[in-house]
Amino acid sequence: MVLSQLIRFTLPSSASTSAPAFLKLREFMNTCSGVREQYFGYSIPPMNYTKDEMHWIIHWNDKSDLLSNGEWRKQLKELIHGGARSLLFELTEAELVDWRTGLESPICEFATVRLSDVAPLSDAELQKSMHKTFTDCYFAEGFTRGWWKYALNSNNLEQPLSDVTEEQEVGVEERRLGMYCLGWETIEHHQAYARTALFDEEIDKLKPWFGPGSKGWYVNFAKHT
Repeated sequence: MVLSQLIRFTLPSSASTSAPAFLKLREFMNTCSGVREQYFGYSIPPMNYTKDEMHWIIHWNDKSDLLSNGEWRKQLKELIHGGARSLLFELTEAELVDWRTGLESPICEFATVRLSDVAPLSDAELQKSMHKTFTDCYFAEGFTRGWWKYALNSNNLEQPLSDVTEEQEVGVEERRLGMYCLGWETIEHHQAYARTALFDEEIDKLKPWFGPGSKGWYVNFAKHT
């Protein structure tokens, strides 16, 4: 299994001192045990756009490597203004291939479905809709590939980045924050699909169970090399 960590924080693109410092941090991460690869990129308009919001993806070989390394967290806190948010996703090697394709596509869409606290998680039809709203994307023109998972460490989209000894894990039967990592050739392809009946089919079934934190946005990622 692989851990994909999504960290979001504010990094002003206009600050000339920020880019070199963040580059130095990513280069440091490449020397750390258990770090497989990194991606980074700003959110882009128009959907739920947050100016200067950086997205940093770290793929870890396992959770022990993540928990044993505290230096990078210290460096990140020194780099940014305000706090960072962090979500963890556990992926098989096969799932990582699809997840990575979503990240490497010209447009990466992150879409979250935060199921409400009263949503019946054991309901087979609900879980079927959670998955089918992803698989239906393969019928859309311009969709490249992707995957979805429930967040491992929190049901809160804005979960603060924890200290090294405080990483939590939500029980499998209590996970309510679904994250869809979807690759598109262009934003226009996604917008066109979002106007179709097929797009609405499963979303309309899920909407009654939407809780706070259900949203979507775009990111343009680069791979750190």
